[in-house]
Amino acid sequence: MKVTDEESAHTAREICRTEGLFVGYTSGAAMQAVRQFAEEGEFTKDSNVVVIFPDHGSRYMSKVYSDEWMGEQGFFDSVNIEEAQKIEIIK
Repeated sequence: MKVTDEESAHTAREICRTEGLFVGYTSGAAMQAVRQFAEEGEFTKDSNVVVIFPDHGSRYMSKVYSDEWMGEQGFFDSVNIEEAQKIEIIK
């Protein structure tokens, strides 16, 4: 299954944000491929699907996890806008 770089990056960020798993680009691609297979009807309600996340996010701090880099790649657009959550420091 082919996935785009943009889909891989957004999926990696989503996994981090929603599941608390700090995964890399390739892990995002693996999960995106599973989603696309599911959309094509490859799985039934009885299917057991295992996804192996082969990399971690620490190598991608200046890329996938950088809003600036994502913007430079054209990965943020009206469909894929991600609003950064502001960190509030309470003393």
